[in-house]
Amino acid sequence: YDSITFEEAFIDGTKIEANANRYTFVWKKNVIKSLGKLKEKLSAVCQKLLALTGVDASALGDTALLDYLSKECRDSDIAFVHGTGKHKHPLQRIHEECEAVVEKRLEYEAHLGIMGERNSYSKTDNAATFMRMKEDHMGNGQLKPAYNVQFAVQSEYILGVGIFANTNDTRTLIPFLQQLEILHGRKIEHVVADAGYDSEENLAWLDRNGYLTVIKPKTYKVNKKRSYAEQIGRAENMQYDEAKNEYICAKGRRLRYAGTTTKKNSSGYMRESKVYQCSNCNYCSKRSECQRSVAEHGPMQSKRIFIADNYLKLQEKNMQLFSSPKGILLRINRSIQVEGSFGVMKEDFKYKRILRRGKENVYKELLMLAFGFNMRKLHNRIQSGRLGTRLFAVKEAC
Repeated sequence: YDSITFEEAFIDGTKIEANANRYTFVWKKNVIKSLGKLKEKLSAVCQKLLALTGVDASALGDTALLDYLSKECRDSDIAFVHGTGKHKHPLQRIHEECEAVVEKRLEYEAHLGIMGERNSYSKTDNAATFMRMKEDHMGNGQLKPAYNVQFAVQSEYILGVGIFANTNDTRTLIPFLQQLEILHGRKIEHVVADAGYDSEENLAWLDRNGYLTVIKPKTYKVNKKRSYAEQIGRAENMQYDEAKNEYICAKGRRLRYAGTTTKKNSSGYMRESKVYQCSNCNYCSKRSECQRSVAEHGPMQSKRIFIADNYLKLQEKNMQLFSSPKGILLRINRSIQVEGSFGVMKEDFKYKRILRRGKENVYKELLMLAFGFNMRKLHNRIQSGRLGTRLFAVKEAC
């Protein structure tokens, strides 16, 4: 109905605070650190057992050691006592210490199981992750339990909603588009998004699956600054000798091809980069400008640069559409339509904190919100005579 054609989708995300206590956090680093300390406690238990009975149980795990201690207590007819004024047998004390180690290990492993690949979660809503929010109630940058909510908008209507635990938008694009394909049974022609979605993995997947992209490059704003052109250590500001496949630095020295390196990210994507290295950077008057870490940490290896050819080709293809009149029109509409939908949701609907708990419940809640938003939008478009209008026109300067 109206003007939903799936010709383009404007995608953006925002963080919305979860319905969870702000101070019921569990941090992965703390859990892993505490889990490591249990080995020392188990070793201390083994030492006490060795001193008491002469049995070396250091080769046993905590569960096996607890089973052994339970058997020894039963065989020795040791009656466990509790409460003040009761004298505990030394073997009972060792048994209780070992039992505490096992319980804590199971607790920490349960925390890690709930967390998965995340770095934190909330005890009152296990699906919520602690994120840095724009709305900072204490003014100190404190993290709060939240969800990363993704919207896909076309013709001012919300086409789909995505709920993610990622603190940034980069890793949400591919699963969100896959979700939209399943939901609507078709692909979107143009994917329009901001710089938060720019990565080689995303661009490669979009290109492989036949999407056209209007994604703002990460360095789009930086490239326009004069200071960027003055950074002589960047490959973009060096002269390239295509015949010899070498880069020439500001001092006139050559960076020769030194091989190819492959790096795998957390999602399993393999990124290849060509390595170019200068044979000798000693006694170079521009070294502190070219290698900023030299000024901070002293001498280091000669200058190296990494060139990801595949990423550069994908960015070039994206920039052709991004810089075209159609790309400019889509970019302007992205900021109006999808960011406008978040503005309506937060300011007009006063929806700044999720009401339900659990990822599935949160998703249903946001779907209901999207339904209400779309009905309201349809009414407004009928009243203003804008039915059938997909895009806002670019206003020309006088």
